[in-house]
Amino acid sequence: MKLGGKFWVVLIASIVGVVVAGAIVVALFGWAWYELGFLGAFLILSGILLGFGYVYDRREQNRRKRLAAS
Repeated sequence: MKLGGKFWVVLIASIVGVVVAGAIVVALFGWAWYELGFLGAFLILSGILLGFGYVYDRREQNRRKRLAAS
């Protein structure tokens, strides 16, 4: 099985993106923990995750409505 150059570029770019995003999340969580303590950091993280969940749920509902209508 031969993998082309495009595959490796996409793989490396994806890995770098995940590492950078993870570093940003850890830095923000660390800052929140330092400034607000455990409870504050936990509340901020929970709020962010609830926001992502809300957006994902709305997108899924709209996608399923479109599929059911067609």
